[in-house]
Amino acid sequence: MTKLMWNAGEWLKKPLTIATFCVGVISTPLQAQQLRVLTSMPPSFYQPFVVAFGELFPDVKVAVLNKNTNASVDELLRGNERRFDVFWSSSPEAFELLKQNGHLTASDTFGAPDVYSFAYSALGWTRKRTGPSAKTADWEALLATDKTGTIAMARPSRSGSTHMMLERTLQVRGWQEGWAYLLELAGNLSTITARSFTVLDGVANGRFEIGLTIDFLAHARAEDDLTFIYGTPVMVTPARIGILAGGNAPAAAHHFVEFVVSDAGQRLLMTPDIARTPHSASIRAEATAPYHQVLENALTLNWLEYDAALASERYWAVNALFDAFVFDVFETRREAWRRLRVLEAQHDAPTVEMHKIRRLLTSFPIGETDVGNEGRATNGNAFATLSDQQKSSVQAWREASRGILHKADSLLRVLEQRAAQDVVRD
Repeated sequence: MTKLMWNAGEWLKKPLTIATFCVGVISTPLQAQQLRVLTSMPPSFYQPFVVAFGELFPDVKVAVLNKNTNASVDELLRGNERRFDVFWSSSPEAFELLKQNGHLTASDTFGAPDVYSFAYSALGWTRKRTGPSAKTADWEALLATDKTGTIAMARPSRSGSTHMMLERTLQVRGWQEGWAYLLELAGNLSTITARSFTVLDGVANGRFEIGLTIDFLAHARAEDDLTFIYGTPVMVTPARIGILAGGNAPAAAHHFVEFVVSDAGQRLLMTPDIARTPHSASIRAEATAPYHQVLENALTLNWLEYDAALASERYWAVNALFDAFVFDVFETRREAWRRLRVLEAQHDAPTVEMHKIRRLLTSFPIGETDVGNEGRATNGNAFATLSDQQKSSVQAWREASRGILHKADSLLRVLEQRAAQDVVRD
């Protein structure tokens, strides 16, 4: 038996797990069928659940497709043609989008809600364990000049967890200050990757020092000498699982979701191979790993809940704005920050012109109310096919972004020429 199956089996033998769970479902046997699960979770996360569920329902074959959150939402908004039964993700706004567009269902037979919270996640960054040992650090630390070129993040339009980090930053700091932070952070980035997993791979192999990520991905890579730093304030969000409309196996889907949120499933979350914090308070009370206590403290002091409904309303727009102001002009923006810091290092205090350049590089000319309803799905699909309004907005945002960087470049050239002339005179 593999280590993976052994872990699942051992945890299911614990008191109040499989026996307790079966009391609620044993009267509803399932015929041989296939349950289709769509998830952004890695195999190391979902395979123990598949094994454990298979022990309960051996006649149900669980087929899992791993796909990033945004691509999953895109496919489901198209109509769930492949008839997936369950959606499983750490992105609460993804469920809001699906709910708004009628792609989640509540079972009339079981009276189940359409979405369940099953775990908590926190946002922060990972680095090698051999580095500084701090468990928490202020988010402002990522803006320090000594972090230039050391940080990686995934592209929010390709990563649900990074989109959540983007949106959480905007909600905590406010729209304008949040974008100012992100635009300055771009100056310290080494790269923007296509997937969240690539960020951790890069930290593990020494390609860059810091990787922005979500806690459980880093905890599951402890064998790669990775540790997770909780950015303060600790930003906690609920991870969810839901039953999809149009699936082939609604009864099996209900049982699978019920297992995930049962005591058995909640305890399974705490195994080292999964390393997640359960949603159940009673099961969290059994936790011993230090990171569980960090999240427990954060939940106690949860001063600003994550507004998933707001995030879903501007889901497309926020991703498109990041692309226009950061991803599409990444090299230009990063180089402008490098040039400004060189000039700042040559002076005891920044000059008026330098302050003006910094304001330009952190300027975000798109107001929160200007986004309007463009983040909502259009005819059930806001991602693959853009409306004329969305196309017009993207063009305007790109022009605004490049215009700001052009102004900054002109001012930088003036100061650089002046500095070169000073060197000649000296």
